Amino acid sequence: MVRLLGEVDVRAGDRPLALGTPRQRCIIAVLALEAGQVVTADRLVERVWGADVTPRTRTTLHGYISRLRSALACADGITLTRRSGGYALTIDPELAAVDLFLSRELRAKARADEQQALASLTEALELWRGEALTGLTGDWAETERERLERERLATWQDLVDAKLRLKMGADLVVELAARAGGRPMDERTAGQYLLALHQAGRTADALQHYQVIRSLLVEELGVDPSAPLQEVHRQLLAAEPPEPPSRNCLPRDLPDFTGRESELARLLASAGDRATVHTVDGMAGVGKTAFAVHAGHLLADRFPDGVLFVDLQGHSAGKTPLTADEALDVLLGQLGVAATGDAKAQWRAKTAGLRLLVVFDNAVDEPQVAPLLPAGPSLVIVTSRARLPDLAGARPLSLAVMPEEQATAFFARLVGADRAAAEPEAVSSIVRLCAGLPLALRLSGARLAHRTAWPIAYLSTQLANARWRLPKLFADREVALAFRMSHEHLPAADQQVFYALGRHPGADADTAVLAAMTGMPVDQADDALQRLVDVHLAEEPVPGRYRQHDLLRQYARGLSDDPQMTEKMLDHYMTAVTEAASHLENTGTEAEAARAWLLAERGNLLAATRSAAAEGFSDYAWQLAISFWHFVGRNLADDPIELLERGLAAARETAEGGEGLLSTLLALAHWSAGHTSRAFDLLTASAKQHDNTEAHAHTLALLGLIHLQRGAHDQATHHAQAAFDELDGLAQLSPLGIDAKIITFWTRGVVHGLKGEHEASLTYLRTAYALCEELGQLSPNDHVLTALARSLIALDAADEALGHLRQALVLRQRIGDRAGEAETLILIGAAHRVAGRSSEAMEPLRAAVAMLDDARLQAYARIELGRALEHGASEEFEAALALAVQGDHLHEQAQAHRELARVLGDPRLAEQHELAAAAISARLNLKCPASLPNLRPAGW
Repeated sequence: MVRLLGEVDVRAGDRPLALGTPRQRCIIAVLALEAGQVVTADRLVERVWGADVTPRTRTTLHGYISRLRSALACADGITLTRRSGGYALTIDPELAAVDLFLSRELRAKARADEQQALASLTEALELWRGEALTGLTGDWAETERERLERERLATWQDLVDAKLRLKMGADLVVELAARAGGRPMDERTAGQYLLALHQAGRTADALQHYQVIRSLLVEELGVDPSAPLQEVHRQLLAAEPPEPPSRNCLPRDLPDFTGRESELARLLASAGDRATVHTVDGMAGVGKTAFAVHAGHLLADRFPDGVLFVDLQGHSAGKTPLTADEALDVLLGQLGVAATGDAKAQWRAKTAGLRLLVVFDNAVDEPQVAPLLPAGPSLVIVTSRARLPDLAGARPLSLAVMPEEQATAFFARLVGADRAAAEPEAVSSIVRLCAGLPLALRLSGARLAHRTAWPIAYLSTQLANARWRLPKLFADREVALAFRMSHEHLPAADQQVFYALGRHPGADADTAVLAAMTGMPVDQADDALQRLVDVHLAEEPVPGRYRQHDLLRQYARGLSDDPQMTEKMLDHYMTAVTEAASHLENTGTEAEAARAWLLAERGNLLAATRSAAAEGFSDYAWQLAISFWHFVGRNLADDPIELLERGLAAARETAEGGEGLLSTLLALAHWSAGHTSRAFDLLTASAKQHDNTEAHAHTLALLGLIHLQRGAHDQATHHAQAAFDELDGLAQLSPLGIDAKIITFWTRGVVHGLKGEHEASLTYLRTAYALCEELGQLSPNDHVLTALARSLIALDAADEALGHLRQALVLRQRIGDRAGEAETLILIGAAHRVAGRSSEAMEPLRAAVAMLDDARLQAYARIELGRALEHGASEEFEAALALAVQGDHLHEQAQAHRELARVLGDPRLAEQHELAAAAISARLNLKCPASLPNLRPAGW
């Protein structure tokens, strides 16, 4: 569509095309106003450049035309062609339109079909988005703008005439009074105002106003009123007093109203109560007006004295909220009473004996509504975006977004049941993207209803990009406008908290992080949040945690592009995670509180990590990633796979970055859950990317760990060395890089140990331990400590090994790693045995056997237990061998065979075990395989 009734633009579907400079837009406007006709180059130059023509203008014009032709190539049904002597804009009426011409067609349709006039003229005026040709300058643009503004006024006046024919004058009094006051010499508007006053039961006021207009015309222009205005005056003089209005002044009920059964039941049940006031609150677009109007129509027959309706204009674009006097003027007019003197006293006296249903829509606050409450036993329904707790005796009713089932049924009614049934997945997608907001669903459905050639999936695809969802669906339309009207009423401090909540990347946020993002004290931020909840610009699903509706959140994000908010959020989370981690080392209430906080913030920490990666805060991204994994994934998670998959899907949907980091974390989660093949595939895919050298090195290092676990020692060493080489070329490493470097030294040290090269192993592992000190509390030092102990035990340095093992045991007990704790107990037993203290080895070894359900570690524990026993060792070795064979654990099989060859008295059996051990060692390319360390991926 070519749009001239506002800022000039062209849209392909719902996407605005890049038309370039104001003069290029002016070219489009000139050609569109004469669509299908040739406009000469001279006329184009004259209208676009005016007096600014230079010798190069013709060349510039050709360049502009070329660019516009390229831009319009994306718009179906709109072509810009060169014709003899000029240019023409051709528009296929089946595929595109010009909003001005569409408005004129609707106006002509209204003249031809009086029954459809109201709907046609309403639709025609909705095409005007503001002043025509906004953004264009020059004499031609100014002249056209003035002409088109007169056309808009005429369309509006046609709409007023249509409403007056339907006896809707009482609803027009306020608006016509303002128009007539601003254009006192406009006789058509004056005549409409007279008829509206008459229909509202204020014929005396109408006759008085006629005399005012007549005096102005005579005194200012020296002429009498025109014949049409005099005819209106004669009609008023001759008319019988108008019948009182029917007193059902509600707007038309929506034929497709869906859901809200429980809320309607509550309201309808109170219809028999005396003097009841219901306040209906909810966020912009949630359907408060539709609900109140629908309820009013259901209740109308219970109120014989009438049903009144007043839009208080609390959040109406371009309008100021009605004052009490203005609202009372409308109310009295709907009762057929002319306001005289004290309107408030007149209203109360008139309603004292009446049983009315009164709907006050779009209220600002309690002071606006309180003076308007009727005096008699009436039912009042007040809708507002704000909660109205101070309205005396009111019963609150809050409307939430529609549940998925209701939203789906509502959307199906809008687009047609058969059409919706044919594309259930696309319907489900749109319902999800609109997040149950009725206004969003209605506009989506209306868009499809008017575009029968569109598959529902086409709109679903358009909306799938979160960054463009609100502009594509609601540009210059009700949802964005409704949000803006709510937001603009906020104090400055509340606006900052509103922006912060929108910029926060998690599903919800606590007060502390929002206070940090805005730089406010926590109590001040909490007060602001409570005010946002009261006006439905925030939700508080559980005490102390806040969130926004998805579309409202997107709107809030679009208003603030302050990267400092994100940085302050990341600072807050880094500090909070560090503090929580320090408390986890303790016992009692502090440790429990820290654990509870980390559990509550798991999703937010992941979202913050993704946000840091997406917005260029790489240091924060990797530090938070390691924090997330070490303290959330390892200590607190039941299974973080689903959480990480959601985070990865969100990163891919927004296409803003962070996928690589989350893929690595997801691989670790799968590995930790025993899905080694899936983890290997994810890491292999990530290793093929070379976007971030440090991140790539970390992925290679993790691949080395998986190869080590699989027994592929050469591959493990190769990947560890490759990762080290990439890291060695960097001047400075982030925590991620240091973590990767620790893995490379650990992996190479363990492989040397498995080969029996314990001195070399010790060198690598001591370097890894030193790097753990550099990394601090995020380090995987329990892994390094146990690996160091293995090498020291092999070198007969048992007492030094025991010092490392006692540290590792405390760490693993504190984090609840039972398999790791058992491994440490096994090594403690081995150290005592090597030191000649076999009796001291028995207790930790038996404890390890009792607590283990892992077959490999159970086999390892029984091998060490057999080595420490003086009698019955062969039984432990045979049990170890059975467990190792059952789980295909080759290292432990080789050790069990070798130990059995050593202790069995039968030379023939001993030789068989020796040969089996040698075969496995050859397969592993090791002289004498030791047990593998217990790899816990959650530690990395």
